[in-house]
This record gives sequence, structure tokens and C-alpha cells, in this order.
Amino acid sequence: MERLAHIDALRGSAALLLIFQTLLLPLSGGWALQHALDPGLLAVLWFLLCCGFIVPASLHASVDGGRGFVVRRLLRLLPVYLLAVLLTAILLPTAPAWLPGVAAPGSAMAFEVIGAYGALPPILLFYGFCLLLQVLGLLHSVSLRTSCALVLLAMALLLALARQQLLDTELPVTLPLALSLMFFASLRYEAKHESSSYARRRAREYARYTLRIYLLVLPIIFLAGWSADATAWPRDLLTYALAIVAFLLVTSRLPLRAPPLVWLGSLSYSLYLMLPAMQRLSELLTQALGLTGPAASLAGAVFGLLLALGSAQLCRQLLDLPLAHAGRRLTRQGDLMPLARLHSR
Repeated sequence: MERLAHIDALRGSAALLLIFQTLLLPLSGGWALQHALDPGLLAVLWFLLCCGFIVPASLHASVDGGRGFVVRRLLRLLPVYLLAVLLTAILLPTAPAWLPGVAAPGSAMAFEVIGAYGALPPILLFYGFCLLLQVLGLLHSVSLRTSCALVLLAMALLLALARQQLLDTELPVTLPLALSLMFFASLRYEAKHESSSYARRRAREYARYTLRIYLLVLPIIFLAGWSADATAWPRDLLTYALAIVAFLLVTSRLPLRAPPLVWLGSLSYSLYLMLPAMQRLSELLTQALGLTGPAASLAGAVFGLLLALGSAQLCRQLLDLPLAHAGRRLTRQGDLMPLARLHSR
């Protein structure tokens, strides 16, 4: 399945937000970006929505029951992940090394799972759901994926209401919510890229129906889930709403194709995993140079940016591209994809 430039550009925009939050936000200290909007959460939500947009279509296009898809994904993702785990364990010994990309648990509450544990847990769960549906021969069903999105949304609502009644109990409210949004994103792919006009129209109807339910239910989830903290839920709700609106615009009326964003999008996976470790390495470099005060902060940001982009580009050139090519050869994707496109529906 060929890469989509506008999805890579959205990933690149997410990578920019992560760079801004990790390296530049500590220098600016803007009130609005700390209290009215969470740029890191917005970036991770865009990563999740892009994953939901692409993964079911890629898996459904596989003609070997998903085995080739799994092999290709493992070859592309696992080596970079293991390298990031190693660097995180060395440079950030207090951080959870098994979750590279998350410098430290983001919150004591489990309500906002993404803020606390990053993108990897929901992505792995979504892969598991999609593989199960593929094995059962149900992944192609737009109505079933809509049902999955709505059932997961209902689970998030129930967890939020339960948390309101049990204020001392930590419940992962936004985990099913994130998975629901990923299934919703898969409907958007069908609505825009399906070869059959009837299938596109049907997917658009399901997507509109699901979106209306989100408009009704999302405020209740955040109001109930954050009832113990009246200042936190509006920021998170606004961040989720902005993530959904921007995703809808990028996949419909406002396609992004700026080459710098597309390039950043191609590096986004490695950049996400490496950024906290590279930030710590930049701090060590500024300390070794004896810099202090504002000069140290500015130099740390510059070093962190160069190290993060450089390490991500090296990972792409030395690991991602060669292993992706090896995966295609191993699973003979080049010969099978035309048939997959011909019989995709």
C-alpha cells in the first residue's frame, strides 16, 4: 500500500508539536499552551488517528491472512523500538524504558491514559483488534467497525461515570476512547479511498452518524471523568475536539502536502521514540560545555533538535528503509499488491 502524502504531513505536524512541547515549550512557558491546550496530547492523538486511518486498509489489502503484514510491521517497528528502549534505559534510568517516547508518567491519574503512557499501548491494542477481525474475516465490514467504535465509546462513558461515583479509583477512561477514535478513522479511509462509489457513500454515512454521537458523548465523558478536577477537563476536551476537527479537515477539504511536513512524517515513529532520550543527551552536552542560564536552555533546545532529527534520520536510513525492503521481499509484497488492490472489495 503506497504512502499517503497528507497522512505523512499530519504525522509531521504531530512531530512538530512533540518537538515544540519537549524542547521549546519549557523556554516559552505560554499559559494558553499549558492550560488551554495540551500539544503533546494533540500530537499523540494525531498519531493514533493516522494509525487508525492506515492500518485496517493495509491489513485488509493483504492476501495472506495478515501474516505478511505482521512480518513487515515487526521488521520495520521492532528494531527501532528496541534501540529506543536501550537509549532510554541508559539516558533516562528513572523513566519507563519499555515505553520510549514517554520521559516520565505524565499524570498520577489513569483517566488520561495517553498522557500518562503515550501512544504505544493503544496502538498495540488496535493492531490486536484488527488482526482478530482479519482472522475472522470481518475487517472489511464498515458496519462492524462502526459498531466497534460505538461500543468502545460506550465503554469510555461507563468508565467515566463509574469514576465519578468512585473518586478514589483510577480507571483508564481514555483508553477505549482512543481505540474508538482509531476505528472511526478507518471509516474515513473507506469514505475517501474506496474504489466503489456506493461503498464510499455508505462509509460517509456511518462516519457522520458516529461523529454526531461523539459530539453528544465526549463532553459527558470529560465532565464526569474529571469531576474531581474542574480545571483539567476543558483543556483535554478541547484538545480531543481539535484533534478530530483537524483530522477531518486534512482527510477531506484541507489536504496537507508540504514537503517538510511529509519528510517529518516519514521520521515521526523514530522521532517520537527517540525525543526524550535525545533531550536528556542534549542536557548532558550543555552541562559538559559548562553553559548556564538562558544560554544553556537555548543551547539545549538546539542540541536536542539536531540530535532528535539526526537520530530519527539515521534510524530511517539504516533500519526502517532496509528492513521495509527486506520485509517486502520476504513476503513477496511486490507481486501480491496489484491483486490485493484488484480484489480489495
